Amino acid sequence: MSQATNQHYVPQSYLKSFSCKKSQIFIFDKFDQRIFTSNVRNVASERAFYDFPESISQSKSVQTIEQFFSELEARQDRFLRHIQKKISCIFKMSLTSEHVGKTYSTNAITADQRQDLACITAIQFLRTKEFREFIVDMRQAIEPLPLTKQALEQVVLDQINYFQLLTSTKLNERLASDLTSIILNESNSTVSSIYNEGLAVVHAKFILDNYSEIAQILSNHVWMIGINHTGRPLFTSDHPVVRYSHLSSVGITSEGIEISFPLNSTMILIMREKQHFSDFIKQDSKLFPLTLEDVEHFNKLQACSSFRFVFCAENCFDLVQEICRQCPDLCSENRSRIQIKIEEV
Repeated sequence: MSQATNQHYVPQSYLKSFSCKKSQIFIFDKFDQRIFTSNVRNVASERAFYDFPESISQSKSVQTIEQFFSELEARQDRFLRHIQKKISCIFKMSLTSEHVGKTYSTNAITADQRQDLACITAIQFLRTKEFREFIVDMRQAIEPLPLTKQALEQVVLDQINYFQLLTSTKLNERLASDLTSIILNESNSTVSSIYNEGLAVVHAKFILDNYSEIAQILSNHVWMIGINHTGRPLFTSDHPVVRYSHLSSVGITSEGIEISFPLNSTMILIMREKQHFSDFIKQDSKLFPLTLEDVEHFNKLQACSSFRFVFCAENCFDLVQEICRQCPDLCSENRSRIQIKIEEV
């Protein structure tokens, strides 16, 4: 099997649902603040993004994850096209005057389809560049915690004391301090080097270890499929599965959490936690019409949660441009994704 060099973290087949013609898609670049068009094969991708370092894997297993995703994407493409066609048919049959502004009564997806779509959504949530940056930020946020640093320093001091005892020598205070600093710096450098070289492996392990559980959590939420006939297309992005908290926490099991995943320019899957959204349980698996306010809400989430690129079938990025003016930190590659509170004792 030939090896893929340009590896997508958002599938081309999915992005084609948001393209205007001949797989061309409009793109807003948050870093450079510019709008352009490109073929979907050239976006939401990176050279060797999923490849394992040859230093820690056999040559045949370097592209294990890329091959896994390639096989998955073929099934995902067929499934999403089937779901989109089915939902379009249901919508057309339900399009009568008494349904305007109301939830449509027909279930849009079966239980089996729900499980499949939950799995697709979970993997898409985990596989992106933005989620990998989250993993990196999490490590960097945890690394300097006082207890972690203190424990490492104590290990080094214990080893120096053991060396002095074993060799019947006594290091002066300055030499002992310099030696401790050298060892700590080398340790941190080695750990960082190993971590960065093996980041694809860390990311892959996280996906494989967690996607099934996340899919089950998503499946247990209230599912609704928004139908957009407002004339304003839905956005997607290089991180299309996004979270929005109606209370405080953004955890996928948190009360008040809303998770959305645009399926194309006119359909979006919305998953809501059952306790806070108990009034919507009767609407589970059904369609509902989006308002212009709804479309703006979901488009704003795509703009804010994306790593760098927002995609659309039309050149209508005025909302993204306004967000970038008001919140320039959201348009920075080095923006903070993790906040950790350390309580003093």
